[in-house]
Amino acid sequence: MEIEVVKLSVQIAVSVGAAFLAAWLAAKRFKEDRLWEKKMEAYADLVDALHKMKFPPGEHFDAAIGRRDIDKEYSTELWREFSLARRNVLRIAESSSLLLSPELMEVVEEMESRLSNADHETCWEVHLDTQWAAINECLKKVKRIAGRELGIKHTHG
Repeated sequence: MEIEVVKLSVQIAVSVGAAFLAAWLAAKRFKEDRLWEKKMEAYADLVDALHKMKFPPGEHFDAAIGRRDIDKEYSTELWREFSLARRNVLRIAESSSLLLSPELMEVVEEMESRLSNADHETCWEVHLDTQWAAINECLKKVKRIAGRELGIKHTHG
C-alpha cells in the first residue's frame, strides 16, 4: 500500500512539474513570437517609409533626364510625401532602438549624412541622383539587417 502511495505521489509530482514546464515554455514561446512580430512590423514600416522617400527624387530625376516638366502641384505633393516619409524613417529608427538592431540607426544616420551632402550639389540631376542613391543604399542595408535579425533567409535588396 505504501509503495502505491509513493508511486502515486511521484506521478502527481511529475505531472504537475510537466504541466508547469509546458506552461512556462508556452509563455516563453508566446513572448518570443510577439517580439518577432513587433520587429517584423517595425522593419516593414521602415521599408515602406524608405520606399516612399525614394519615389520623389526618382520621379523628378526621370523627368529631368527626359526633359519633361512636372506639374508644380504634383511636385509639391511629392516633396511633402518625401518629408513625411523622412520623418517616419527617423521616428521608426529612434522609437525602435530598443527593439531593433543598433546597426539600424547607424545606417539611417549614414543615409541622412548622404542626403545632407546631396543638398550641396549644384546640378539638379546630380542632387536627385545622390538622394535616390543614398535612400536606395539605406533600403538595401535595412533589408539585410532585417533578414538577419528576423531569420529570413531570402531577402532581396
